[in-house]
Amino acid sequence: MRVAICDDEPVVLESLRLCIEKQPLVKSVQVFSTMEKFQKEIEKDCRFDVALMDIEWEKEKNGIDFAEQLLVLAPQLQVIFVTAYNERFSQQIFLKNTNLCGYLVKPVQESLLSVLLEKAQQKRFLATDEKLLIQQKGIVHAISFRDIFFIESVGHQLIIHTSESKIICYEKIDDMKQRLPEHFLQCHKSYIVNMQIIRRIEKNKIILQHDKEIPVSKARYAEVRNTFFRYMGQML
Repeated sequence: MRVAICDDEPVVLESLRLCIEKQPLVKSVQVFSTMEKFQKEIEKDCRFDVALMDIEWEKEKNGIDFAEQLLVLAPQLQVIFVTAYNERFSQQIFLKNTNLCGYLVKPVQESLLSVLLEKAQQKRFLATDEKLLIQQKGIVHAISFRDIFFIESVGHQLIIHTSESKIICYEKIDDMKQRLPEHFLQCHKSYIVNMQIIRRIEKNKIILQHDKEIPVSKARYAEVRNTFFRYMGQML
């Protein structure tokens, strides 16, 4: 699990970082002292699973406002609000549309943090039952993520290969990648694959169930292999 911490107090950032690094579910932690830095990192296609978001900032916009914006920038990102002002914000966190996972009061208790991270992990796996919405010739298709084998970029089109059909849409592969859950992996500049149906990975190709093959670029091979092994380790 990849965690981001966003807080404008250096002491709090360091304390939360040390606390989170002890959590067995956490694979990596990054800290951000401003919302702007965090937003730029997300826009660079840096994916996180969970963000611990301070609510009180020295600006007009607070962490709740920013979490509402994050729902558009990174829909898969779950937010745990953190604040020292429990009475002031305990009701406000439900007034905005956010991907809310939990709420912690400073100083953060490690036991409560562990419970919320486990909750976030469960929500990640449940996301595999959600659907991808695609518009094609005026028709909206709702495709279960688990039914998608791989996505192929051809010209200005994407071809979504499912267990039953192929659906074509006009969208950039980078934009599509932002809409997919974590178990989808880009293995080539023109291919994204569902790791749930990978049978094995070879030097220049991936073998899927039903013996379907898709290419792996030389530049991405090591990353693809390592990411797949980490994913399989989480499934065990």
